[in-house]
Amino acid sequence: MLYDDFKPIVDLVLNNWTALQLAVEHGMGAPGGEKTAQLMSVYVARYCVENIIDVEDLTELLEDLMDEEFETVCHDNSPKEVASLLVLYLGLLKDGHHDELRARIEAMPKCQKWLSEPIHDSVPPQVSVCHGNPDDDTTSSSGDEDEPQNEFMNGAGASSSNQNPEPMDEDSDPGWTVVRTRRRK
Repeated sequence: MLYDDFKPIVDLVLNNWTALQLAVEHGMGAPGGEKTAQLMSVYVARYCVENIIDVEDLTELLEDLMDEEFETVCHDNSPKEVASLLVLYLGLLKDGHHDELRARIEAMPKCQKWLSEPIHDSVPPQVSVCHGNPDDDTTSSSGDEDEPQNEFMNGAGASSSNQNPEPMDEDSDPGWTVVRTRRRK
């Protein structure tokens, strides 16, 4: 199955994505960022193999996921670079150019494979063509913290995204600047 061959490649590419790693390490978005990143990898792999993709569409998907799930906006063009790699690798895989694909993957920088850790033994979520709309009122959280939610399936972002941000206390730690992420209205 194409998904089984492509998912480890997506893991490897996302493992090397500095913006995603920093967002997880610094607790951007909801708690449990590593699990969210793992689900993101599953989602991206499914989206790529189940849809006809191009670099622009995949770039937009990655930007939306980073914004919605990690409250992070990448101004470094890295979502497009990641999307370009994924489209290239998927094309090589589909066309049967396994030697070229293997050579390109081996040329990638070595890193800790933190996304490859299993999250659970259940079947990965199915991906729809629409990946959620942050302006859609139906994506709000139910407020029940014990209810498991799949952010990628219902389009809901972090459960804290519906709460009003706390005012910034400017005297709390002089020398540090609190930077708030932008939110689409």
